[in-house]
Amino acid sequence: MKFYTYILLLFALLGCNSNQKTFDNKNNLNQLIDAYLFLSENHDLLHIMMGEYEGSPIEAYREYQEKIAGLKNNNHLKPIFHGLNNIEVINKTNLKNADKFDALVDYYQMGIQIIIEGILKGYGYLGKIPENSDEYKKIKSTNL
Repeated sequence: MKFYTYILLLFALLGCNSNQKTFDNKNNLNQLIDAYLFLSENHDLLHIMMGEYEGSPIEAYREYQEKIAGLKNNNHLKPIFHGLNNIEVINKTNLKNADKFDALVDYYQMGIQIIIEGILKGYGYLGKIPENSDEYKKIKSTNL
């Protein structure tokens, strides 16, 4: 009787782990893509924050904070949240550490892109590796 109980328990555990693992992998890839898309699509705000592009650095900083707030549960953006917290408002027109934050985002975005490509290749994805936001969104909508 004990033998059958152990066998049943083993099948139940293996079945649950397999399904959970598939879900976690897809969810992880989706969060990586969401992080990449956010960083890519909001990059111009960083250049405004540094004063390289025309516009208010303070308003760009606030807009970036508002936009990223919706992704607070995305674990892949935690370093970005920490870096964003290091920016200081000096006066009505200047920010301190905006340039360091831009560098963080640049490198982090490249890292996420490489990780996504590695995951796709690791799972045997045979399609074209994404190169722009629309292609990343298309990958996210497919079942890998």
